[in-house]
Amino acid sequence: MQKLLVPVLMLLLGSQLPAAIIGAGTPIPASEVLSFGGLEWVYAGPIAPSEFGAGMIEAPSFRAGEGWRFATAAEWAARPAWTDFIKAPYTIVDVPAIAGWSDHTKYRFTSEYWSTFTHVDLNDAAAGRLTNGLDQGCLTCLSETWYVRDPGGRVPEPSTVGLLGLGLAGFSLRLFRRRG
Repeated sequence: MQKLLVPVLMLLLGSQLPAAIIGAGTPIPASEVLSFGGLEWVYAGPIAPSEFGAGMIEAPSFRAGEGWRFATAAEWAARPAWTDFIKAPYTIVDVPAIAGWSDHTKYRFTSEYWSTFTHVDLNDAAAGRLTNGLDQGCLTCLSETWYVRDPGGRVPEPSTVGLLGLGLAGFSLRLFRRRG
């Protein structure tokens, strides 16, 4: 019995709740990303990061490989309106400002990619309760979280950059030896 108890306790103590319903290994689909003002924006979730505890909405570093980050003050000042996230051909009539919106066919949001939430609260966004998750907007008033990235998004992984560097170094060494 004791031999069985130790592995079970280790498994229980070592396990954590998932950071997000859809893990960081799955890229956010382009259909859920809003291009606005020369940047790409995502509606990450219905509360501010850590508003109800650590990891409720992950920070942009959770998906840093896709280039997501906190908006600067200037970017935040020029952010889109919540209605800009409505997908064509739908309008505000089709997407009212209500709590618990979970229809991806009409509205762009990515809460499942940043948390265990499956909805956003459009009434909060419509009322201006928004945050960049760091230092813009209200971090303690049930604010909706939006993140930003530069167009194109993908940031090369460190291993990719390292391999490229090693390849270039090897190529340079080979050229140097040929000349010498």
